[in-house]
Amino acid sequence: MSFSNYLNGFSPAEGTMHLMHSTSVATGAAILVAGELRTRPCTEYVGEDLLYLFYGRPAFKPLPGLLPSGIDEHLPMCLILDPSLLNDAIRILPFDSGGYSRYSAHIGADLLRPDFELGPGREVPMRLVRAFFETNRNYYHQTPTAEETSIPLRHRAARAFARLARDTALADDDDRRSTIEIQITRAVPLARALKAVVAPPVLLSDEEVASVLDLMPEVRRITYNTYGRQQPSAYVGSLYDHVARFLVSEGVMA
Repeated sequence: MSFSNYLNGFSPAEGTMHLMHSTSVATGAAILVAGELRTRPCTEYVGEDLLYLFYGRPAFKPLPGLLPSGIDEHLPMCLILDPSLLNDAIRILPFDSGGYSRYSAHIGADLLRPDFELGPGREVPMRLVRAFFETNRNYYHQTPTAEETSIPLRHRAARAFARLARDTALADDDDRRSTIEIQITRAVPLARALKAVVAPPVLLSDEEVASVLDLMPEVRRITYNTYGRQQPSAYVGSLYDHVARFLVSEGVMA
């Protein structure tokens, strides 16, 4: 039985979560000044130009090997986007497709990445959340509720994802392995889609960035504090805290 068939047996979780694009301050500034999120040629889906977003979570992985420093350009930031972009999705996966090679051994040799590819549909992420996390809050905090052993054997992909979401033994791991990926084939103009920016003061006080955001007064500017020479990863928790408060204020996470 396909992964889609398994999910169709669940009602959608309550509340459609926003889409997220987390990146470094340097890249985020360039995106804001350009006024849009753009597709890029994809090395995983060769021949396709794609824009990758995450559902409901500001999943972020800093550049590897960064030492504590005062380089502001490496700090994390997040663009929070309108949930209606789900209508433009061409492909949805329960995890980061680019990281599949890191955890494929934990999934099983008889399954491949296409077994987890889900077609378009606004309710697909909501059914994923219900099936494996029950609530948006559990999903956000990565607290899975589905047990592999409670899923019938014929649903191999569902069992594999339940196992992956609970697996604590993965090396070089990050939370993108159980964060829902949304793939879009068009550029996204920020003037229509951007709902909030979560970033350190160095980004929000930049003259070019501030002038762009001034043209979008409805976009919320949410800042987190920084404290000297620390690794960018030290601020990921602050990013999550502020995004969580935004989702609660929007009524999509209790």
